Amino acid sequence: MSDSTGAGSVPQNENNIATGAHVPQEPDEPDYLEQRSRVYRVLVVSERIAACAFLVATLGLIILQVVSRYVFNTPIAWTEELARFALLWLAFVSAGFVMARRIHIAVDLLVSKLGRTGALVVDTCALITVVATSGIMAWAGAGFAAGASRLAAPATSLPMSLVYASAVVGFGLICLHAVLHVYLNIRHPELVPEAMENLEREAA
Repeated sequence: MSDSTGAGSVPQNENNIATGAHVPQEPDEPDYLEQRSRVYRVLVVSERIAACAFLVATLGLIILQVVSRYVFNTPIAWTEELARFALLWLAFVSAGFVMARRIHIAVDLLVSKLGRTGALVVDTCALITVVATSGIMAWAGAGFAAGASRLAAPATSLPMSLVYASAVVGFGLICLHAVLHVYLNIRHPELVPEAMENLEREAA
């Protein structure tokens, strides 16, 4: 598989789009929006870097807790709490990145019975549901996080609003990416997700 981030990848992808062919989407490959918007590409890459940083931080904190407890017999109280907070941020930021690249796990029992147009309609309706749900969750989470600004974590003394803000950021990113994918489905229906074209080939 060629590297889609290389110098010659954009013309190739543009040719595939013009002919209606779909470019296989992998976690490491930028999609249509990322290729045409530097700001959006920076956002998606930042999500990925942040998720990796939270993963490393969670692992490091857990190792530190184990070593301090069982090797030196002097457990550090704040490591466990901070690891839980890092894990929360990891989950929500990763959800945003996964939504950006459309690599969530999906059940295609209904889509497999439909044609290309029907599958696109179902995908768009599903995305609209995601937009509504994630938007409501982000709005409600923002109010909840603001109300928890006076609370502090017992071990680290971090404001709990910082912890709850992870849900706001995660759902906000999911909502943003879903809105953009709805736009792509409407403006560029030729950019059918890979799963849809695979189902179409199997049906044929």
